[in-house]
Amino acid sequence: MRPAIVLAAAVLVGLSWGRDCSADDSRRLLRPSPRVLMDPAVYYSPLLFTKKGEPKPGEWMAEHPEPRQSFSEYARSGPIRPTRGRHTLAISPVGPMSEEEKARLAVLREFLEAYYTLPVRIVKPLDLAGVTSRQRSIFGRTLRQYLTGDILHQILRPALPSDAMCLLGVTMEDLYPEPSWNYVFGQAMLTQRVGVYSLVRFYPTFWGRSETDAAMQKGLVRSLHTLVHETGHMFGVHHCQQYDCVMNGSNSLAESDTQPIHLCPVCLRKFRWDIGFDMIARYEALRKFYEAHGMKVEAAWVAKRIGQCRGEKVAAAGGQAVSPTREQTEKEHAPSPAT
Repeated sequence: MRPAIVLAAAVLVGLSWGRDCSADDSRRLLRPSPRVLMDPAVYYSPLLFTKKGEPKPGEWMAEHPEPRQSFSEYARSGPIRPTRGRHTLAISPVGPMSEEEKARLAVLREFLEAYYTLPVRIVKPLDLAGVTSRQRSIFGRTLRQYLTGDILHQILRPALPSDAMCLLGVTMEDLYPEPSWNYVFGQAMLTQRVGVYSLVRFYPTFWGRSETDAAMQKGLVRSLHTLVHETGHMFGVHHCQQYDCVMNGSNSLAESDTQPIHLCPVCLRKFRWDIGFDMIARYEALRKFYEAHGMKVEAAWVAKRIGQCRGEKVAAAGGQAVSPTREQTEKEHAPSPAT
């Protein structure tokens, strides 16, 4: 089975990111690096998280065995870090979008800002003129798909703002990375700090289904999950191997839907070191977002984490996955090689 997301240059090398802070204020880190090894132990308590079990056949870890990335390995890798002159996350709509879809993009912007505690802005739309495309048949209808490599090289790289840590192209068009693939949800060039992601298959209209409230909510949560996961890779964080975590790899929508939208203790430490956010303030912002957007299970879980970080006693649900996951979807929605 083909992976749902393709990452070009997925293992980042040192380069100069995070090491090039000269006397120029524009290159100094936005926030001092917190001494995370001296943080309260409850910040990284595993109590409310679930350890990864043995992967099932066809799942990401079964198909793509990867080494663990420890915190010290991450810190030594020289990942991209927010500086005073480059600390914005930029989102650009790519291709046509309805007013409703633009409104969803604003919600994604709001969530990314709460999640990574950095300014996020929607920049000018980009069109698909000149991008290689092809026609495909699905469910008895014909749709057009666009080649991700052309979008990355021709459209996104020239549009990367000078003050942006990365540019995330978001599209409602279907994508493919090479002729042998049926489709792909997205692709990134990590060393170039650009990526393109399609949300169209997350919503029921693509599958010829009704736009019920539940289906639209599922589409929104899938979109949120994808954007925070892929942005996490832009910071140099590899796939998580230790806990159920938003940074887990996935081979399909069905597998992705079993994963939480939260960072596990291991990945959380990496992002706190890199970005320097206030732990409790970040969780408070996320709880506010979840409550405002009907994500009651996530809001309740974050409330527990806030209490835990403040030293309150919390209890894990015995033997159950207490980090909330999303519903599983039909396995026929998983990507497969073209025949």
